[in-house]
Amino acid sequence: MFKIGMTDRLSLCIIILFYSGTIFVGYNFLDKANKQSISETNNNNKRLVHLVLIKFKKEITTQQFQKITDGAYGLQVIPGVEQLNFKQNISPEGLGRGFTHSLTMKFQSAEDRDSIYLPHPIHQKFVDSFLPLTESVLVYDFWE
Repeated sequence: MFKIGMTDRLSLCIIILFYSGTIFVGYNFLDKANKQSISETNNNNKRLVHLVLIKFKKEITTQQFQKITDGAYGLQVIPGVEQLNFKQNISPEGLGRGFTHSLTMKFQSAEDRDSIYLPHPIHQKFVDSFLPLTESVLVYDFWE
């Protein structure tokens, strides 16, 4: 019969422990870390779009409109606000229902919108000066 020495037994135990540990770590940690990394990458690519459609009152003056325009673009200094645009509706379809302008901006998270932008004093001041000059406002948020 073939006799196995102490060194051979020790080597075999080390090899078994090494491969068992590798399988354990790979199964329990690497797959989860990889899935989490993919999930974070997908979430980092998404942006929350905040779209405001505006129907101004007919009696708005040029000076009032300029203040609104300046105030709208002033919102981009609020932390978390990205890609802000204040534009006039140019659709030829005639389906605008009286909404003549839009204000759009993007956020990386709902928290940026809800906890930073909405309660921010610059936003509050803009809303206070903006709303009295409008007939109707429609706010629509979505993830892109």
